[in-house]
Amino acid sequence: MSIKQRITVGFTVLVAALLLLFSVFIYQTYESYRRSQMRTRLQRRALSAQLYLQNKPEYLRFSYLTLPEQYESLFDVRQRQIYQSSGSSDYVITPALLQKAHDQEVYFTYPSRRWEEPKEGVALSFANEGNRYVAVVTAYDLAGRQTSKNLRYILIAGNVLSLVVIALVGFLFARRAMRPFDVLISQLNTATVNDFSFRLGHMGRTDEAGYLASSFDQLLGQLGQLAASQENFVAYASHELRTPLTVVKGIMETALAYDQTLPDLRASTEKALFRLEGAIDLANALLRLAEVESLKASRLKDDINVVDILFDTVAYIQEKYPTQTIDVQLTDEFAEQSSAIQLVGNSTLLRTALINIIDNACKYSMDKPVKASIHYMPNWVLIDIIDEGIGIPPTQLRDVFLPMMRAENVGQVRGFGLGLTLAKRILDMHQGELTVESSGKSGTSVSIRLPALPLN
Repeated sequence: MSIKQRITVGFTVLVAALLLLFSVFIYQTYESYRRSQMRTRLQRRALSAQLYLQNKPEYLRFSYLTLPEQYESLFDVRQRQIYQSSGSSDYVITPALLQKAHDQEVYFTYPSRRWEEPKEGVALSFANEGNRYVAVVTAYDLAGRQTSKNLRYILIAGNVLSLVVIALVGFLFARRAMRPFDVLISQLNTATVNDFSFRLGHMGRTDEAGYLASSFDQLLGQLGQLAASQENFVAYASHELRTPLTVVKGIMETALAYDQTLPDLRASTEKALFRLEGAIDLANALLRLAEVESLKASRLKDDINVVDILFDTVAYIQEKYPTQTIDVQLTDEFAEQSSAIQLVGNSTLLRTALINIIDNACKYSMDKPVKASIHYMPNWVLIDIIDEGIGIPPTQLRDVFLPMMRAENVGQVRGFGLGLTLAKRILDMHQGELTVESSGKSGTSVSIRLPALPLN
């Protein structure tokens, strides 16, 4: 069922329910009024029985004011019938009814063979010259019942006609409301799978259809960037893997064909191993990136000590670069607040991110000092890594987080362009931020922001 059909059906059902409730309310209100009026008439006729005891001729002259099939009976305190109107009664008056009428007025209904609807009656007690009497009057409310029947037919016919009109109006309303989406669907049907330049023409609409088209266009733009990034990633990764494997193959073929001595064979083997190590490092980096992307942020719920992670990372990097100077500083603000805040995440992943960032700083700093500092600001812990190396060209700063992308000024420095990509993925999983700033000539500054929670 389409949305237009569901809107039409839902709208029709809703209005039908309201009409039905309103019709029931009108009918029940009228029925209540009719019963009240009929009961009042029966009461007045029953009370007029007092006139029978006081002035019979006057009472008989009054009898022309009767209801359809009206029948009257008058009983004394001993339940003896002292008067009955002409005609036959279709209601059996029981002693229990008379006894109950002495205590309170009794209103009752009963079926009649002649009429589809039940007849009504009243039994009430009154005093006359010190004696108690019970008057019972029954009748059929012909005018009221006929009016009730006509009202029922009118309400049923009116509801049926109204539902037909409402269904038609609802369909036209739904079709008009969904027309902008039909236009968008017709445009989408003309789009091709790989055409990320396609855009929906929403003509500046400010309604939901315009918002949907705008969001879809933004998604297409992001998918286009992702597709381009993936193409570059695949091209670069395949090239980086193919190149060392091709070189290794060439070295081994050359060694097999020309190396006659053990020293020559050893030298060729060392060259091949060096190239294979590069390919293994690239494969490991790609596997780590895929592993991080498959993790869920909801699993990062361990308490972490950012100071221990930073010093452990620095110790690891200094083993890799023994001559490199790394200066670590803890600000006074952080030292004062460290005992009152809590960092939640995964220590291993954060250590991996810091290793990649500090390794880049040392690798491109040309043995110049690297500074690492921890700051605190409300709700955040900041880690700044600053080097004085070759920097990043301003035109390439926006691409530093793309996989397999390296700056044009890296020269012969080895790398695969995955370090910052992996670090960015890890920081995003921790609800943190990673920013890179560089003048392009004198160093790079990398800032890490981690959310800090107050201890309960």
